[in-house]
Amino acid sequence: MLIFNSWLRMLTLGSISVAISGCGNQEPEVDPANPESSSGLADALPAPDLSDAIGKRIEGKPKDAVKLLRKLNEQHPNSPEILLQLGRSLYDSQQFALAAFRLDQALSAGAEVGVLKEAAEAHLQSGDEQSAATILRKYLLSSPDDASASLDLGRLLAKSGDETDALNALSKGSELAEHSDCMLMADLFYKKKLLVQAEHWYREAARREQGISVGPLLGLLRVKLFGGDLDNAETLILAIEKSSPGAIAETDVENEASELLRKRRFGDFIERGVTPGNLTITELAAALLSEKPTTGAVVAVGPKLAPASSEVIEQPVSLSEADMEEAPTLSDPEFIETPTGFGLADAFAAPVTELNELDPMEEARAAYLNRNYPKALNFARQAIKQNPSNSDAWRLSSQAHFQLGESQEAEMTILEAIRHNPLDLETHLDYLRIARETLSSSRYLAELEKVHELFPESTEIIWQLARRYHLVERMPATATVLYRKLLKTAPEGSALHHQAEMELIKLRNP
Repeated sequence: MLIFNSWLRMLTLGSISVAISGCGNQEPEVDPANPESSSGLADALPAPDLSDAIGKRIEGKPKDAVKLLRKLNEQHPNSPEILLQLGRSLYDSQQFALAAFRLDQALSAGAEVGVLKEAAEAHLQSGDEQSAATILRKYLLSSPDDASASLDLGRLLAKSGDETDALNALSKGSELAEHSDCMLMADLFYKKKLLVQAEHWYREAARREQGISVGPLLGLLRVKLFGGDLDNAETLILAIEKSSPGAIAETDVENEASELLRKRRFGDFIERGVTPGNLTITELAAALLSEKPTTGAVVAVGPKLAPASSEVIEQPVSLSEADMEEAPTLSDPEFIETPTGFGLADAFAAPVTELNELDPMEEARAAYLNRNYPKALNFARQAIKQNPSNSDAWRLSSQAHFQLGESQEAEMTILEAIRHNPLDLETHLDYLRIARETLSSSRYLAELEKVHELFPESTEIIWQLARRYHLVERMPATATVLYRKLLKTAPEGSALHHQAEMELIKLRNP
């Protein structure tokens, strides 16, 4: 009996121990450092319902959405979904600084990388441009093809003075560039004295603008003046002042433009009776744009032969002041330089003719420089009649046709010039300039390739060909080969050498 009682007590105590140990295994394990990470509590808390808050945003009530999301954030402080919606709602209610803070929190809590772009915009709207630029750099590492983000970054870098990185970023987003972006790129390229790129983006700025403003034209004028292209600079000055009188005044090119017109068009000012010395650029341009004063032909009244002393001339011949200026005088070259052996008897023996007549080519060049293209064309044709193989005459004829807007005639005459002088690089460059206007894109590329084969070491041809493959044909591998060839051919330190280096950097980091 005693043994049985002892055995019964042991059985009872064992059952109680098993029951106690079973109850202990059913309690959840809690991580004191992160209570919400425990499986028990995680299973116990339901997923946050954001539908009401999102509905408020859709209805245009972001402040009501903020109130709902703040309550949810108190219950789920580390939820990236709640933080993201809270940041967006704060942005919609124009609380940009708070929106930036909440979006940064959402990223730290594990929100997707795309939220970086939203965070950058919030920082930018709050006035924190430095943080916006830093975040955009991170975003573009994962999304390098986002053109709009590249443009945003380029604008910020340009403001901060980081011009090289700004140009790289703006170039990557150039397909979406607006007028202001093109002007920004053009100004940055001009500041670096990369004139080819600056001219390209000034022209793009004009093309991508609604209407016509004077900004791109002023930019092109700066490029032409700095590059020494005085013909086109003069044309731009007159075009700007015709469309927007006074636009050049008080700009950085006012004095240079005024001096250019005074030197190159002095004769035209005299013809108009204008003294250009103290005139402003606006007044100078207005004088040149006005019509020339017309002078009637002088008609002599009376008999052809000298009258006898008893005859009286009823209407004496009178010369206008302009006619007197145009009449030859004894100081003119044709009267000063007379050949030896020419005396008084010779003068009476034969009619007086021009004794020192200029060569037709000299006359043609002088007329071309004075922008009298019809006269230049006539003298060039005279030179061709004298020598049909004169390639310079054919080339000058082509240039005159081109300036008159006669592209087809310009193309035919420049081809004739090439036929008579096939190894002259400048003539071929003239042809390519005309061909760009007259040929299709594929034909022009074929002609450019032919000229490159003929002049393989010409840096100008290599540059044109590389740019064609890069920007028009969209063949970066071929463009890279040509840019590298240009680095070997162009002198180190030259503008083309530097430009080729920049283009290679863009191709390596598209």
